[in-house]
Amino acid sequence: MINSVCLFFFAVLLISLQTHNNGLLIIWGVFAFFFYVFSDKRIKTVIAVQAVFSAGFSLYLYTLAHWIPQIQSTEMHVFLSRMSLIFVLLPLWLLSLILRRPLLNYWRKPAWKETMVIPFIWSGFHRVSIAHFLAIALAVNLAVFIPFIYMNDGAVFAEIWLLAIIFSVTNALLEELIWRGVLLSRFAEGMGEKWAVAFTSVGFGLQHLSLGFSWPICLAFSVGGLFFGGITVRSGSILPAIACIWF
Repeated sequence: MINSVCLFFFAVLLISLQTHNNGLLIIWGVFAFFFYVFSDKRIKTVIAVQAVFSAGFSLYLYTLAHWIPQIQSTEMHVFLSRMSLIFVLLPLWLLSLILRRPLLNYWRKPAWKETMVIPFIWSGFHRVSIAHFLAIALAVNLAVFIPFIYMNDGAVFAEIWLLAIIFSVTNALLEELIWRGVLLSRFAEGMGEKWAVAFTSVGFGLQHLSLGFSWPICLAFSVGGLFFGGITVRSGSILPAIACIWF
């Protein structure tokens, strides 16, 4: 029950920061104070992670709103907007130092033969290896985008290929380090890996509100985050999730 409540208020925190809803932010603050004072050590860690994340995410949002719009070059605008995610990562790194924990627990060679179950990672109707799942995901991406490029005679790709590369490299590395790296590691230490995947999936989806995506699209991102988190936990490595984003 307490894990569900913490997840709900993590969603409240993300929504309040991106919609500038001070009322929701105050509600989260009251919740955070109450649970930090009266809960056990693992919940205190979860609350501390949320608080530190909110500080970095606020700075990231400020950068997007006040610094990045002044950049004229489209390529530089994309690059700096994605690099601004470093403001989210740095406070989490400092927290890891304070807790004397590794920055992320999933920086190792992937266990490619490990399996995950479709559609719920740990349960479902079909079991597949991490390597095969990644191959399927890449094939689906190609099946979706190649016809689109062909119908436009490659013109669209010719115009955006540099932006696509910049976005893929910077966004994949930093977003995955934040969500499937540090946050997944810290939440797993406090609540276990299944709940950590739930936390990072919901958060990953909701953080796209700041980029102008609609609620249904954010929900789709959360579903994607569920599989990215599942791949990371089941393989023991963040590298497959980064590969999914890159390709």
